[in-house]
Amino acid sequence: MTSPSPSRFTYDFSIWYCLHDDNIASYISMMLKKQGLQGYAEHQDQVAGTSILMTATEVIQASRVAIVILSASSLDDPWCQRVVEWNLHHVMEREGTKMIPVYVDVEKEQVPLVLRHLNELEYRNKFFERRLLESLKSIRPAAGRARAVRPSKAASTKSRVSR
Repeated sequence: MTSPSPSRFTYDFSIWYCLHDDNIASYISMMLKKQGLQGYAEHQDQVAGTSILMTATEVIQASRVAIVILSASSLDDPWCQRVVEWNLHHVMEREGTKMIPVYVDVEKEQVPLVLRHLNELEYRNKFFERRLLESLKSIRPAAGRARAVRPSKAASTKSRVSR
């Protein structure tokens, strides 16, 4: 299975969370989709009869940004821990992707050490929505610039060939 090229992500974002945090994930997903972003919410968009493991891997590779909801429930759940690790590995391996941890009623000291280096968002902070949208807006211009570069490269190649 090969990863999509950086300009060919299926999802602008994916949200990973413990089922206990479904209301929060739904709210975030709806807010971002209203902004025109394409997303995948772990427990809402799973297709019956498919492998959860394979789907998670494919979605992680196809997402520009992983939003990971970190709550007391998710920090104690082995599946949530694995999904966080896979997302972190993907971000480190793949330029052009990022992971945004969203803290829900947890302190930084409760979060695994491996995630503490990432700038987090506090869900209950009054600036949460604005900060999340600003963080995700940064993915759009980069994608637009990448697409804008391709035609000029093709044009320069074409002009060299015609010389």
